[in-house]
Amino acid sequence: MAPQKPSTKQLKQLASEISFFRSISKDLLIANINYLSFRNYPCSQSILFDNYYGGSIYFIAEGWIKVCAIGESSKNSIYTIYGPDEIVGAIAAVEEDWNPKEAVTLTPAKIWSIPTQDFLNLLREDPQAGIQVAIFASKRLRRLNQYFRLRESDSVTKVAHILLELVGHGKKTISTKKHRVLIPNLPHRETAMLSGVTRETVTRTLGKLEKKGLILRQGATIEILNLDLLQQLVSGNPTSI
Repeated sequence: MAPQKPSTKQLKQLASEISFFRSISKDLLIANINYLSFRNYPCSQSILFDNYYGGSIYFIAEGWIKVCAIGESSKNSIYTIYGPDEIVGAIAAVEEDWNPKEAVTLTPAKIWSIPTQDFLNLLREDPQAGIQVAIFASKRLRRLNQYFRLRESDSVTKVAHILLELVGHGKKTISTKKHRVLIPNLPHRETAMLSGVTRETVTRTLGKLEKKGLILRQGATIEILNLDLLQQLVSGNPTSI
């Protein structure tokens, strides 16, 4: 859908789906957001190329995307993944750092976007908007620290960490039992690049986790059956897996 002047109804829907906008007053949203667009993307769809996201900030309502390098020597390198209620381009906008990257959907995704200048105007006008960006940045920094901590860990721990990353963004429980959560079953190639192991290792590791009753693969999804034990794997507690 092409960008359009937002109506009050659209801004209300935006705030209901993206937490960043909930603490900002309706008057400020109306005054500062000149264009608003949303789009439903299929899996494996590119949404950003080169410096393009210098012109827009993207807010993920549903689904997952990966951000990759696009240079000839590193076009398959994944920098990070983003999930529901996360912002793509916020830190780059503040830093004015438009490094060439590409973003591709890992699952079907619903994504909102506003012009970068409108986003920056909100940060200038409302301290709460700046606080929301700081919270977002601190969460991603903690995830980065966790990644570095696990660099020397075994393959099971690394793969379990990626599953927990997905759990951390999950919103849909699939039963009334406490620790059963539905997450996307990413292609093994993507999980391998994110975890720093081979695709074959991912396949074997997921098989082990399933055999031990921690997960259950169901086509495009993975059901987490034992979240506590999965967390123990990543925290370094001894296991028999």
